[in-house]
Amino acid sequence: MSTAANLVPSVHDTPCAQRALYWSAANNFQQLQPDVPSHVFVAERDRAVDPQTGTALIPLDLSDRLGLGYPATVPNLLARYIRIAASAETSFELVSSGEVYYVVEGSGTAAKNGDSIAWAEGDVFVLPGGGSTRIRANDEDALLWMVTDEPVLSYFGVKRTGLDQGAVHYPAEVTAREMAQIHARADDGTQSGKAVLFTRADLGTTHLATPTVAFALNSLPPGEDQPPHRHNAAALTLCIRGEGVHSMVDGRKVDWQDRAVMVTPPSALHSHHNRGPDMMYSVVAQDGGVFYNARTLGYASS
Repeated sequence: MSTAANLVPSVHDTPCAQRALYWSAANNFQQLQPDVPSHVFVAERDRAVDPQTGTALIPLDLSDRLGLGYPATVPNLLARYIRIAASAETSFELVSSGEVYYVVEGSGTAAKNGDSIAWAEGDVFVLPGGGSTRIRANDEDALLWMVTDEPVLSYFGVKRTGLDQGAVHYPAEVTAREMAQIHARADDGTQSGKAVLFTRADLGTTHLATPTVAFALNSLPPGEDQPPHRHNAAALTLCIRGEGVHSMVDGRKVDWQDRAVMVTPPSALHSHHNRGPDMMYSVVAQDGGVFYNARTLGYASS
């Protein structure tokens, strides 16, 4: 004969208890996720520069190699080429804390949340995350490079973000003046490189473009080297001018290709070398905000 006590389910049989998993390894610090690969996006670049492509967003997606169920270039960042046909427009809604753009070629306008930016080749601009973004090309084809932290928000299950920040525009001619001042500065031997970081006042001393993304225009004179170094942030490097330029990434030579994007894995020892006739220019995006916030940037010169 049953009693009330017999009808009470065991604590082991509740839905909450059945969801539990227990893990005990000999070494709980071992890496279980796939490593971030060193990679150069060539096929995606070729599609992006082809006029026959028309208007398209072209993701630089390594999610299959990273073991992720959502698009990602590296675990914290997703980069895209955006090609827009002459006089055409594209619009989209992304879940991110911000959208960072570099204009590879062409001109046009970007509109979001009441802000409008007239952009041209070499410009950088930042739009807030969430909501609808509209980008239109003028009377010639345009090519942009965009980086967001969508994978971070996918990892945390965030479905939408607010539009609480205004757009920011960094015109190319102003950036060029800033870069000229950097090259005119005497090098006391402590410089890590000659680069302009794109930031804004509300991000304080982190010098970030968004709460997650560090974004910079980097340079290297002909015949010079950027010494070996490493950091915990992954780096996505868009080659703007790179004839005769190569990188060494964990002992492997990687030749630069114009308008292609190179992935430098987190904590990889890497250096850059300009053996070409001209100044090297590149645009670099890193997930530096994640590590600035945790105080674990991990920069080291060897």
